[in-house]
Amino acid sequence: MTASVGWDDARTALAYERFCRRHRRYRIANDALVAHAALAPGQRVLDVGAGTGRTAESVLPHIGESGTIVCVEPARAMREAAATRLRDRRITWTSRLSEGSVVTFDRVVCGAAIWQLLPLESTFRRLAAVIAPGGALVFNIPAQYLLEPDRPGGGRDPLLLELPALVERPTFMAGRNEIVDGNRSIALPHGAEEVDRLLTAIGFRVERWSFEVRLTQAAYRDWLKIPPVSEGLFGGLAPDERERRLDVAYTRADHGSWRWERWFGWTAWRID
Repeated sequence: MTASVGWDDARTALAYERFCRRHRRYRIANDALVAHAALAPGQRVLDVGAGTGRTAESVLPHIGESGTIVCVEPARAMREAAATRLRDRRITWTSRLSEGSVVTFDRVVCGAAIWQLLPLESTFRRLAAVIAPGGALVFNIPAQYLLEPDRPGGGRDPLLLELPALVERPTFMAGRNEIVDGNRSIALPHGAEEVDRLLTAIGFRVERWSFEVRLTQAAYRDWLKIPPVSEGLFGGLAPDERERRLDVAYTRADHGSWRWERWFGWTAWRID
């Protein structure tokens, strides 16, 4: 057994980037986020949980030469991966946003990461404090994380349930089969309407939107190879051994199977 592998690990950054190069899940999610962010040239953007810069990369074409992005990413390994992949003078990287900062932003975006910042109510309040008048907070969450089911797709395994069941589990993990993503141990709200209520109570004007991604068996396998995603499935196993077991299980799964993955998104406008 080895220690758990979190986001601040070079192996995590490598697996995450490999997934992004091979599959369109996060690209589709970021494109949808940007489409609902009403971005414009010259805006100041804060990217929270910026990862390896995939959301910032989608934002850049919309803010012109005078726009700027501050990317906040606590994990050094993810920031270092971003620095080698995404070089742009408009981007500034930092490990955290200073408490009580007087700097404000026209848009605060969080692509595929808000559930790392639980509880949401506290996060929403902190981010509201740095949004300029007329600005907005824009983020997304997979529907399943809010306990809302996805539609079945196709193939022998239209809900992609086979792969985790076929994985050879470590004996010390016997009986555990949940998939843990980040700090999911702190509960997310049950349903998109509860997120609406949290935002409205803080004083945002809420616009909710949604989209669907076609998640293939291969994409699901590669997503589970990102170490923090599969902690609940593999516990302390080293990343190479996780990948080996997933690849073995994949040979027995239906490669043609896929399912729909619905995401909810929010554009929460500051009301003044």
